[in-house]
Amino acid sequence: MKALLQFVKLGVIVAISGIYATPAFAEPQFPSELSKMIELRNAESLLENATFVDEAGTEMSLNSLKGQVVLVNLWATWCVPCVKEMPELDQLAAEMADKPMRVLALSQDRGGADDVSKFFENNRIEHLDVLLDPKGATARAMGARGLPTSFVIDANGELIGKLEGIAKWDAPEVVAYFNRLIDQAS
Repeated sequence: MKALLQFVKLGVIVAISGIYATPAFAEPQFPSELSKMIELRNAESLLENATFVDEAGTEMSLNSLKGQVVLVNLWATWCVPCVKEMPELDQLAAEMADKPMRVLALSQDRGGADDVSKFFENNRIEHLDVLLDPKGATARAMGARGLPTSFVIDANGELIGKLEGIAKWDAPEVVAYFNRLIDQAS
């Protein structure tokens, strides 16, 4: 009887271990603050046509940032949720300033760099560059359906996540997530 009881206990332990080893119980790829992020696979083609313009009007490609982790945030000064998360994006950019990561807030404003510069100045946004997505070309190329929409690109230049809506970008677990992505690239 003792042997049978030990065998049953062992069976229960193995069964419970199997349940917790399933993907549903595995550590999520994205932290809870980014729980609405959709994992993307094989989305390299979205980045091929993704370009943006800096304050001086110089066009750059997202593909040119390979070797760095990149967070692309599509936003506008007239978008209330976008405005709400801008200080947190600024804080994330400050936290990652000395690391191989870029936070790109690509404005969809039609007023151009002047509107964005004024917004940044009025709202004390100090760690984000004035970047534009003229005519929404990058937003369309990347499949954005609204604002804000954010994309995470790993250091290999692969698009790995898309989030529609706001997030708490400066939350410790989000910062830790981006640090893990940076460490994986090293």
